[in-house]
Amino acid sequence: MPNGGSHHCGNCRHFTKSICKLRSEPIESSHWTTCKSWNTHNLKPVGVILAIVSEVKNRAGSYATIPYYNGVRVDTKQDGYNDTTVVWESKDGQKLIFNDVDEYLSFCESERIKKQKYIMGAIIGDIIGSAFEWNNVKTTDFPLFGKRTTFTDDTVLTVATMDGILNQKDYIQVYQSYGRMFPDAGYGGFFFDWMEDENPEPYNSWGNGSAMRVSPVGWVYNTIDEVLFEAKRSAEVTHNHPEGIKGAQATASAVFLARTGKSKSEIKQFIETTFQYDLDRRLSDIRPTYTFDVSCQGSVPEAIIAFLESTDFESAIRLAISIGGDSDTIACITGGIAEAFYHDVPEYMLDNCLRVLPTEFIQLIEAFSEKFGK
Repeated sequence: MPNGGSHHCGNCRHFTKSICKLRSEPIESSHWTTCKSWNTHNLKPVGVILAIVSEVKNRAGSYATIPYYNGVRVDTKQDGYNDTTVVWESKDGQKLIFNDVDEYLSFCESERIKKQKYIMGAIIGDIIGSAFEWNNVKTTDFPLFGKRTTFTDDTVLTVATMDGILNQKDYIQVYQSYGRMFPDAGYGGFFFDWMEDENPEPYNSWGNGSAMRVSPVGWVYNTIDEVLFEAKRSAEVTHNHPEGIKGAQATASAVFLARTGKSKSEIKQFIETTFQYDLDRRLSDIRPTYTFDVSCQGSVPEAIIAFLESTDFESAIRLAISIGGDSDTIACITGGIAEAFYHDVPEYMLDNCLRVLPTEFIQLIEAFSEKFGK
């Protein structure tokens, strides 16, 4: 658009129901496009003012293929007929100006490659499952993202575990600190009281909170004994009941075994032998009667079975949520294992989840992944 005008990304205030309100013109559905009826000049492609619009997947903005990375705004501006610059603004207010579209696309490609290495399978499971915890579905056919999609305590404490390991902090310190920073994330009552306590003591919990936050442990250590030891350490500051510790150890072990190339049958055999979980059941038998169960013994085996029956990362998440019950936590546990096994996470799932995370979480995930990642 000449004379210093600009188009904005699909979630900005100028973009409503496929209409660019800035120009009062419809926008084409492709990701990088000019306004329809643009006929002012025959410009070279790099000189065309581009409308950056979001494709809608499952009724939510999806940033799967458009050049948009952890930002709040992308503008293209034209100073002359053929001089297009791109201005990108991050969530934390940082602005970068690129000399042309090609330079911006190169930046986005480097960021795309970087985020594909992020360790956040458990976080993705939590975010997708968040809308279904109190609105269970008993099918794998459901929209992955919607208006209620967000992160919960599972994500907060998974990131806290990353921080504790990466920066050698005490688990009590990081769990209390992150809990207090995000007090409305949906913690259980006992944990909420614990995180506010000046002298916190473990409360003998057998709940699945120990399992939903432990997946980073499976990425860090090089032997199963180290994984079992560290999973116990992460659990027992709150969940010192034998079942609470077992749930954390089983989850971290599954992540470790998946990451180190073990087959599903080998993972299944180890978990069954070591933790006496019954993994011979089928989801088709579990699903009809399964109800809300926050215990490790009543949700961790089901989460592992969802992984064992999956064919890829997305199917693992869908299967986990289809059980019903504590959907976000079950999907969180399944997602951590599935990511370690399949490695590839669909980019649109990554992007939709990154857009709801605080910048400080993304920075921590990036640092953890760079040191211990895929």
